[in-house]
Parts: sequence; C-alpha cells; structure tokens
Amino acid sequence: MTYEEGIEQLNWQAQPPPPARRRKWPLRLAIVLLVLAGLFVAADRITVGIAESQIAKRVQSSQNLATKPSVTIADFPFLTQLIGMKLDHVSMDARGVVRNGVRVSDLHVDLNGVAPSNGFTEAKVDRLSGTAFFSWADLEAAAAAQHLDVTLAEGPDNSIRVTGPLAGLGKVTLQSKLSLGPDNRLQLAATKVETPIPGLSGRIPKDLDFPIPVGALPMNLTLQLNDLKTSGDGLRVKALADHVTITSSGISGD
Repeated sequence: MTYEEGIEQLNWQAQPPPPARRRKWPLRLAIVLLVLAGLFVAADRITVGIAESQIAKRVQSSQNLATKPSVTIADFPFLTQLIGMKLDHVSMDARGVVRNGVRVSDLHVDLNGVAPSNGFTEAKVDRLSGTAFFSWADLEAAAAAQHLDVTLAEGPDNSIRVTGPLAGLGKVTLQSKLSLGPDNRLQLAATKVETPIPGLSGRIPKDLDFPIPVGALPMNLTLQLNDLKTSGDGLRVKALADHVTITSSGISGD
C-alpha cells in the first residue's frame, strides 16, 4: 500500500456516519386517516341526502301531497344506521296539506324507529308524533266554506275568539271551545259572550258554531285535543300515530 492510499483510507474511516432519516410515517398515517375521514363524511352526507329525497318522494306520492315535504334524517353517521336498516329519528315538514277542503298550514312530524326496505319504497315506523298548525286565515276559510263570515283570534285558556254577525243583533264576539269527534273532526262551540248585547238575555248563541272536518291526516296521524295551543298566529294541535307502514301506494297500520 502506498503512502497516498493509506491516507485516503484513514480519511474515509474518519468520516461521520450519515444522519438517520427522520421517521415520517406517523405524520403520513395521520394525513391518510384525515383524508379517509373526510371521504367518509362526504359519502355519508351524499348518501343521507339521497335517502331523504327518496323518503320525501315516497311520502308525497303515497299521501297525495301537492308538494314534496322536507325530510331530515337525524344522527350521524347515517351509513351505520343504513347497514342496520333502522333509522332512529326522521323529521318531516309538509306545508299546505289540504283535507276535506281544510288547509293544514304546516304539519311537522317526528318519525321514530323507521325501518326502510325494498330500496326505500317501503318503511315501517314504530311511532309518529307531530303538530298540525292551522293559521287563523285558513280556519276562517274553513268557516267561509260553510257560509260563515267570521274572524278568529286567540282567546283565554286556549279558547278561540269568534267575531261575526248575529241576525238582528249586529256583530258579536264569542269565546268558543274546541271538541274532537271521529275522523279528526274539530268542533267549535260558543261558551261565553264577550260583547255586551242586551238582546241576548244571557243566552249563548250557537249561530257561529261550526265544524272543522280535517279528516284523514298523512300517515294516519290522529289529533289530540288534550294537547292544543292557541297563539297570535293560529292553532296548534298535537297528532300521534303508532306502528304505521308507508308504501308507495298508501299507508297501513297494525
């Protein structure tokens, strides 16, 4: 070995080892997981939107609604609920539902325990709880259909103030209470006279009493008279139904 070769070998042995490459796999794994989570959320939201649209379409068709209702599937993620084919909570809002000539201004329904099948063409619902809202204008239109020209407003203790003409006595304001008959038939009956008119002689006239024949509400909902509330804008009545099956052709109950 020459002198120059010996010096070169010593220099090579004296060089420090190359720095260890930093481990970047935790960061890369975190990035991958974030991307996958984002894709899962996006897929979940797209899928739930499709399902909501399908449910709304089926309800509109089966319940003969003029417009498609707004449907919201609660709880996240939706895909895990879909795998089990059981939706915990679905809410629906339908506007302008007309039954027997009576307009329900807004119908809100919470569907609990929804089991869809056959590609969302059918669904069994354990329990439905809703609220039917009737604006004063819509209730006045229901009275007008019965040839009564009345004005309605909120009264005390969930009563309704009815103002209208009485033969030979002019306009009078009465407090009326609601009762409930078969087929969601609301009945308005006077219980007190607010306008002091001597000609009545303590009599409570029935000239301004009238029925509100709501009839069959969507999804077999039944009005509950023990849970109603009058307000400045109208009348809200709770509605319930149990064990309802919704199909593309209609509904059925157990």
